[in-house]
Amino acid sequence: MKKIYYIFFILIVIEACTRPQQRLLKDQINQISTNNIADKRLEYFNVEIKSINGKKELSGATVSEKAFRQLQTFAQKEKLDFNVMLLPSNKFKENPWAIVTLSVCNIRAQGQHSAELITQALMGTPVKVFQEKDGWYLIQTPDRYFGWTGSSGIALKKNAEMQKWKTLKKVLYKEQNGFAYAKANVQSTIEFDLVLADLLTVVSSEKKFYKIILPDGRQGFVKKQECSSLEIWRKKNINAKDVLTTAFKFKGIPYLWGGASAKMSDCSGFVKTAYFFHGLILQRDASQQTFYGKLADTKNGYRKLQPGDLVFFGRKASPEKKERITHVGMCIGNQEFIHESGRVHINSLEKNSDKYAPDYEKAFVRARRIIGHVDGKGIEWVVDNEFYKQILQKQAGSD
Repeated sequence: MKKIYYIFFILIVIEACTRPQQRLLKDQINQISTNNIADKRLEYFNVEIKSINGKKELSGATVSEKAFRQLQTFAQKEKLDFNVMLLPSNKFKENPWAIVTLSVCNIRAQGQHSAELITQALMGTPVKVFQEKDGWYLIQTPDRYFGWTGSSGIALKKNAEMQKWKTLKKVLYKEQNGFAYAKANVQSTIEFDLVLADLLTVVSSEKKFYKIILPDGRQGFVKKQECSSLEIWRKKNINAKDVLTTAFKFKGIPYLWGGASAKMSDCSGFVKTAYFFHGLILQRDASQQTFYGKLADTKNGYRKLQPGDLVFFGRKASPEKKERITHVGMCIGNQEFIHESGRVHINSLEKNSDKYAPDYEKAFVRARRIIGHVDGKGIEWVVDNEFYKQILQKQAGSD
């Protein structure tokens, strides 16, 4: 019995001695990430140390070539087996494209259904594919966000297929939600559902219906009156009234962390979708959106805020703590803003209003003007986006 206790004690001592070394190695990996990856949401980096058959292995993947080279050097120095992949994998180097084939495609932090929902992509969205693992795909969306989606969410396309897809007519679904039918008749079988801002590909026209085809080959009929031409994007002219009309269609829609669609949404997904329908791509998260657009004047209150401005809330920077943006809403005028918090509703920054929300005024950090301040980076026209150029024709009259 004493021998067993002695062995157990030795194991505890060995583990205690090993832990500081493991923490040191982990800290070094984190430092490589920090030095090379400005934002892990926009540049994928997922690397860790594993024990394989008693040997330590540096394992994972990244899209950063600089980080990859530094990891190689680190592994050699620490005598670690090296099993890190520089993405994209060979399978997707020549043909990196796919197109979303669901009305709303869930994108998760890891390749499993139980993983955190981090964002969503709408039907017809072109995405880049970087890796496939156990039926899950690491993709990047047009706003450069990385995440994992299942095989049912996208249709892989070779470059030649993308070129052919580009020649087909496209329209936008403009209703909050709806359906595509098996025949040009609403009494026929429902083939699939649709939501606001789905990008549909038209193969023919039949009376009051478009016959559309999905990237995975499924087909259905959609009412023409429920669709909008892509002129709404191509004109590259956006106004607050139109954006707010779209935003008000979301009133009452419940909150969903990671949601970015008319089904359910989070705060940044809500404002992003409202602007997207009218041709602008915003960054995905409020903490990203707050860096783009013109800073609105709120030094002497909120009266100068204009409809369409974004208002950001959270914690202001202090000598002790960094700034932290946790919420965003859209101004509608008279110091009121519409936002997704529990549900999409309206609050006010005016103390005498019955919609006044003191907690939001206390947490107010800044406001940004989006309209008139497209910079091609954090605020980008859809038709100028590298991803959408893969599937949209240049000719304004083609849609």
